[in-house]
Amino acid sequence: MREFMKNKRTFFNGRGKTLFSLIFIVILFQNCLDDDETDFERRVRIDNETITAYLESNNIPVKQDIDGYFYQKIKENSTGKSISDNDVLSIYYHMTLLNGEKVDSANATNGGPVKLGFDQRRVTLAPTGLYLGISTMREGEVYKFFMPSYLAYGSYTYKQLIPANSIFIIDVELVKIEDEDDQEQIEQDLILTYIEDQELGEVDKFSSGLFYKQLSAGDGAKPRSGDNLKVHYTGTYLDGTIFDETKSDSPWQFRLGSTSIIKGFEDGVKLMQEGEKAILIMPSSLAYGESYQVVPAQIKEDLIDKEFIPNSVDPFSPLVYEVELVDVN
Repeated sequence: MREFMKNKRTFFNGRGKTLFSLIFIVILFQNCLDDDETDFERRVRIDNETITAYLESNNIPVKQDIDGYFYQKIKENSTGKSISDNDVLSIYYHMTLLNGEKVDSANATNGGPVKLGFDQRRVTLAPTGLYLGISTMREGEVYKFFMPSYLAYGSYTYKQLIPANSIFIIDVELVKIEDEDDQEQIEQDLILTYIEDQELGEVDKFSSGLFYKQLSAGDGAKPRSGDNLKVHYTGTYLDGTIFDETKSDSPWQFRLGSTSIIKGFEDGVKLMQEGEKAILIMPSSLAYGESYQVVPAQIKEDLIDKEFIPNSVDPFSPLVYEVELVDVN
């Protein structure tokens, strides 16, 4: 079951900002020589020429960052909070193709803002160029980005939404910058509200942040590290949306103590007995944490299928698992 696994792959890894810009590019382009110009160099040249022609014909004044994307500051906030490592960013965005065709948006009326984590060690947002651009913004600022395909999705296509070598125009408002403590408190409040709204009554809370509610007792063995377990489960967000579940005739099997299992799930199962049913409620710090944000959201599942990203769980999401411990061996 994919959703139980930790984020063992990283979408983009690197030591420097410019290197971040290249990792996904290498995946999407072959770097073959042809008339002394590589495929990648040709793509860069074509994208830059196309964007420059568009900007000139529309009389749009922009700057080009050293990493390659073009940007225009729509609203500046020089005194606004700047981004630091491990911050949680909330953004609104509106994304179109260069021809103006809408791709996706997130705003106050359609479920926004969306969240992403800022991490200097790896990129946590696709497309790469957008992550690089947002990293230069301050809280309250609005930027318009003209994103070349080599910093976006390159030759990747998705139905009619994203043609190959798409150049994007992305308007971004950096709504809020919060630190890890802020996010922890937000999730704590959300979980407590969930417990109250669901009328769960008395729920055990542990210092790790895990909440545990027994639904029915078991009479079998209590699992120990190294045991092989079989479980049935349903994983949901706090709003009840199911993101993963086992089939009725196919329990999930795993070895307790495996480093690939999210901490909140493993800690919760350790509290159970064979035959028991329980609800585990956990903050994102015990689950998938910052995870990966994808713009547009519609392509996330497709990127998972292609193994560009490991799971579909939204960043900074508290999770609820209803679990039955079927077998301990």
